[in-house]
Amino acid sequence: MKISDTFDIVVIGGGPAGSMAALKAAGMGMSVLLAERDNVIGSPVRCAEGVEHNGLTEFFEPDPKWISSVISGYSLIAPDGTAVDVHVDDKGYILERTVFDRMIAERAAAEGANIMTGTEATGMSGFEDGVRTVDLVSGTRSWSVKARTVVAADGVETSAARWAGLKTCTALHDMDTCAQVLAAGIDVDPHKFRMYFSSEFAPGGYAWVFPKGPDTANIGIGISGDNADEKSPVRHLDEFLAHYFPGVSIAGRTYGGISCSGGIDKLVADGLMVAGDAAHFAHPLTGAGIVNAMISGKLAAETAYDALKKGNAEESALKAYSKRCDARIGKINRMIYRIKEGIFSIPDAKMNDIAHGIKKLSPEKQTPSRILRTSFVKQPALLRLLPKLLF
Repeated sequence: MKISDTFDIVVIGGGPAGSMAALKAAGMGMSVLLAERDNVIGSPVRCAEGVEHNGLTEFFEPDPKWISSVISGYSLIAPDGTAVDVHVDDKGYILERTVFDRMIAERAAAEGANIMTGTEATGMSGFEDGVRTVDLVSGTRSWSVKARTVVAADGVETSAARWAGLKTCTALHDMDTCAQVLAAGIDVDPHKFRMYFSSEFAPGGYAWVFPKGPDTANIGIGISGDNADEKSPVRHLDEFLAHYFPGVSIAGRTYGGISCSGGIDKLVADGLMVAGDAAHFAHPLTGAGIVNAMISGKLAAETAYDALKKGNAEESALKAYSKRCDARIGKINRMIYRIKEGIFSIPDAKMNDIAHGIKKLSPEKQTPSRILRTSFVKQPALLRLLPKLLF
């Protein structure tokens, strides 16, 4: 298909948010260009790759081609090593993001979207005569296209949102810095992931073990930015590995950051919507962002379709996107953010006490809601959050 000069939607970024926006928009008959600066969609992987069943199946039926492990439970590990096995009714998955992300983009292309990898958006004009002009570079080639709407899905370091005058900076406290390894030759339960809470290894955050099979796993650490001055997440991770997985073989390393603020204040401008990690839609407690990214990409495409059908993609017409995102993502994220602040303030000794109390319960009662309830009882400071969570 020949690339035209003007598109209904130009999507900047080919992660789950951007590719989903392209897929949904193309499926509704809109002309779409997706520009991804990396040469391969889905690579490099900067993610623990976990996703819940209900969130995934809103969009796709699970496919063994892009699923590494089916998760049926998880364990929370207290600072003293006490493990609480959490009973859950739903299941989840550890993905192969390189295959999963590419699958979404390939489906978008099959619907008629133009996908361009190795193509970076380097600038964008204001909204003039109903379009924005987006400047693109690929190798030695530079050119511009016009967009009736733009979806800024270029990750937490987004430039596109800032070009439109939107504020996307994250307070140091809410920017989690992360380090992860792909560990090989280890003995892990392929159907259970683990989360470790400890001020020694993961201050203001947690460590994780997400299995990708019976002998491989993503093992990583995410800590709040204001805890990274004295010791980097890489050093924290190395010490965590030496303590829990001495001598482990490392098949790969990744580093990155994720905003766990709960969301930026303003999601739209004339002719532009911000989606996925660029909008800080990651789960404030866990940092998980795949499902929320896909939700926001879908909502951006639907909002663009509605607006362009009426011939108006000004900010006032795109505010429906903000309302839709708030209903699906924003309200929940704000509640979870308050819970996160309470949980990460619990001292190690009290965290151990909570774990010991939960271990006394029968296995079927060791549910997420019961754990949270026990945390409130054991940590009175959390009780002050209840009015905010309820109202």
